[in-house]
Amino acid sequence: MDLSSRLNYLFGTEQYVGMRRQLVLLREKIINYIYHEENQHVICSGSLGEGVAYPESDDDVMISLTNCRIVTTYREATRNGDVLMVPSESSNGYCRLLDVRGSHPEDVIHMIQGMPFVSSSLFKQHFAVEGRYIHGPCQSETIGFNEYDFAYCIPCYTWPDIANVWVVRERSNGWPSCEMIRDIVGNGCHVVPIGNSDSPYADHEWRISFSVAERTLMHSINHVQFLVYNLLRLTLKRVLEKNFPGAICSYFMKTTLFFTVENTPKQLWQKNNLETCFKVCLSVLYDYVDHIYCPNYFIPEYNMIKRKVNHSNRHQVLGILRTHHFIGVAGILHLSGESSCLGVSLSRKVMEFGLDREFMFSYHLLKVLVEIENFFNILPHANTACCMLNLYKFWSVLKCNRTFLESESKHIIWKKGISSCCLKLMDQLFTSPGINKQYNRLYKTLETLLRKGYDRDVTTGKLTMATYMYLVGKRESALCAIRQLLSEYPPYVIDASGDELKAQAYIEVMCSRGYNINYKIRHAHAPPYRLYKHCLNAFPSPYKMWITITTEVPLDPLTYAYFLESLCHTHHQNQIRLMKSLKCLVNYKDDKKVGYNIVYTRMCVGIIKYVQGDSQSACRWFGSVFVMKETITPPRVQL
Repeated sequence: MDLSSRLNYLFGTEQYVGMRRQLVLLREKIINYIYHEENQHVICSGSLGEGVAYPESDDDVMISLTNCRIVTTYREATRNGDVLMVPSESSNGYCRLLDVRGSHPEDVIHMIQGMPFVSSSLFKQHFAVEGRYIHGPCQSETIGFNEYDFAYCIPCYTWPDIANVWVVRERSNGWPSCEMIRDIVGNGCHVVPIGNSDSPYADHEWRISFSVAERTLMHSINHVQFLVYNLLRLTLKRVLEKNFPGAICSYFMKTTLFFTVENTPKQLWQKNNLETCFKVCLSVLYDYVDHIYCPNYFIPEYNMIKRKVNHSNRHQVLGILRTHHFIGVAGILHLSGESSCLGVSLSRKVMEFGLDREFMFSYHLLKVLVEIENFFNILPHANTACCMLNLYKFWSVLKCNRTFLESESKHIIWKKGISSCCLKLMDQLFTSPGINKQYNRLYKTLETLLRKGYDRDVTTGKLTMATYMYLVGKRESALCAIRQLLSEYPPYVIDASGDELKAQAYIEVMCSRGYNINYKIRHAHAPPYRLYKHCLNAFPSPYKMWITITTEVPLDPLTYAYFLESLCHTHHQNQIRLMKSLKCLVNYKDDKKVGYNIVYTRMCVGIIKYVQGDSQSACRWFGSVFVMKETITPPRVQL
């Protein structure tokens, strides 16, 4: 394996890095729809926002307060919440905020020489959330296995004068482009609540942040530059931080990359020059440490390395950089012991999602799926109009990410998003059916979505369509969808059965023949079909008795298919086909089923017997559940 291929294995191929970046933008828009609070806008920043997939990376979230605005002249302060940026006397990268309108709460104001300034330390206390600890300008919180850094900040929609040197300086290599510079300047910057520790006004100063501009620049670099940046971070995480914690940070690595890319020709950044490009960046970083001066990329007069590197640790840091410049990339990879930057087993994710290892480099995909699920979880508390509004919001988010929609991930988005949306719409429609224009539009919209998602994977679209057809009384159409599902269900599909033989067959068939993710999702992935309590009317009425007792029922897709087929035959009073479907359901329950899978299957058989009017048989099937799982409560309550 050559160096380029090995780095692609570690940090992701160009295709998947681009996909990660698209997922970040999609997730950001979804978050702003879900958790939209008046006067707040969420920005996904930091390394994850740039497409870097380190498991130890924090999830940096900037919360921009849109009811505040920073202005650079008194004339611009025309509305409540406006504050005037006053340059700091101690450092070029900081400022103070003068409350010229007198509209900010008193608990964030500190008087300096009779003038009201918004204090950064008081500001952090004002927005402090219980359970989070303050770290620099951020509030940190551990949620699950992830570390989140929340930074409340104030936007500045005009480009600060102190950063004008970045706009006008000469660039002989064409990066960043003039168009990109115009876009970055047009988006302005932010200030975050942290002061210069050397300043007498540290508690009242704010640091100027260009996080949005940096994300734009990171999304514009080519893949070789991205790999070099990851190598610089790897050197930092695995070597420098172990020996000199706090001396060098990842922001210095990003600054090094930006200056190097800007001042070197494009021809240098080729796949066969990876080693050379990395050593050039190390040389630039070496020069910064040697002179104890690392200029900010946007404000070169601001020395970021001051107080971090000093004469006591400077020579040791320089020695490490010289050593790693000599041993090169191969030596760094060997010393750091990196075989995969993910550092986690992906076997469970492969079983759950039916995806191969390479695609699961997209750590952001899992986060986006969670955000999409949260997005639709707000719908049960809304009326039909709100349901439609959120549906259109979701579509508008997807439409804004055309590149993302053209990628293979759109099938996973269907599974989590559009399928959930269909369930919510079905619940709304069958809760209070009507015949007016609004409901006609809802029916048409729902049927359009169901057709679009019909063949997005092995089961999700077909089972949702079959359920819809059953509910509207078109049971022959429901049976048609079920028959197609059963005829196309391959022996190597990844489903909820937990069958190790299927998993092995999936690896042999899907992972050994070079199939892309699109093909795998459509032909070898059958996620559990979940029946939710908050979508009670989106499911067959016999199942409502059980769903009202538990929050959700995750059914094996074939179990639900046989159950729905049996219900259709029950309504048609076709005893021969009903007995055949029940036989398949009964036989399938003993086919390598354990735990709750067999419990759910036996409940399905009991419900069918109950619908037939055979209460004695239904009780026997329900009672058999007690023998297996005494802890399961729905059958006990149902009896």
